Amino acid sequence: MLHTPTDINALSRFYLDAGVDETIGDDPVNRFNLPPQKSATTQNDASAMRPVDQEQTKKTEAIKSSAVTSLAEGIREAETIAISCKTVDELRRALETFEYCSLKKLASHTVFAEGNAQSSLMIVDRQPSGDGDRSGRPFSGLAGELLEKMLAAIEIDRSDVYLASAIPWRPPGERVLTDEERALCLPFALRHITLVQPDFILACGEAAGYLLNQKSGVNKLRGIWRDLQIGSVRTKMLPIFHPTFLIDQPALKKYAWSDLLSLKSAMKEEQ
Repeated sequence: MLHTPTDINALSRFYLDAGVDETIGDDPVNRFNLPPQKSATTQNDASAMRPVDQEQTKKTEAIKSSAVTSLAEGIREAETIAISCKTVDELRRALETFEYCSLKKLASHTVFAEGNAQSSLMIVDRQPSGDGDRSGRPFSGLAGELLEKMLAAIEIDRSDVYLASAIPWRPPGERVLTDEERALCLPFALRHITLVQPDFILACGEAAGYLLNQKSGVNKLRGIWRDLQIGSVRTKMLPIFHPTFLIDQPALKKYAWSDLLSLKSAMKEEQ
C-alpha cells in the first residue's frame, strides 16, 4: 500500500524511468470477460478489406507520415531557435522551453552548463546521469569528483573551466539515445560552442562522436586532437574517456592521464 506522498512519488518516478508516461483509460477493464478474438484472416480475405478496415489503414499511414513530418519540423525548429540565440543565457532559456524532444518530459532538470564561460577550456559531458538529472549540474556525483581530481592533476580547478552537457536531458533508465533525440539536441550543442568560442574542448565519452557527427566510439577517437569547425568558429577538441567509464575500468586511467598531459601541453603552448 502507498501511504505517503513520498511513496507515490517514488512509484511514479519508477514508472517514468521505465518509459510509462500515460494511462490507457480511466476505467479498469476485466480482460477475462472480453469476447474471444476472431482468427486471423487469410491472405485472400485480406485482399477484400471492408471499408472500415481500409479507413483504419489510411489513418495508420497518416499517423506514420505525421510522425516523420513532426521530427523534420522539430529539427528545423531546433536549428532556427538555436541560431537565433545571441547569448548563452538566451540559449539556456530556449532549451528550457523547447518541447519537441520527448526526453524533456521525463527529466527532472534541464542540465545545461556551469562554470566560467570565459575560460579557454570547455569540457563537454554526454547525456546527464541520474545524479546530473537530480542536481541539474553536468558531471555530478562520483563522476564529477573524479573529474575534479583529473583536472587537479594538471593544475586546473573545476571552477576555472566551463562545463556543459551535450544532451540536456537524461534518457529514462539511462538508455542509449535514439538518432532522433540526438538530431533534435545537436543544434543547441553546436550553438553553445559557437557562443562560448573556447580555444580547447575536452569531449568526454560519447560526446566526442556526437559533436563530430560520427558513429565511432571513444575508443577509436580518444587521444587524437580534432579541429572542430562550426560556421566561422574553429576550436581544437580532444576526446577522452568519460570519468564514469574510468570508475568502472580503472586500468584505463593511464590513457586518460596521457590525454590530460596532452591537453596541458597544448594549453601551455597557447599562452
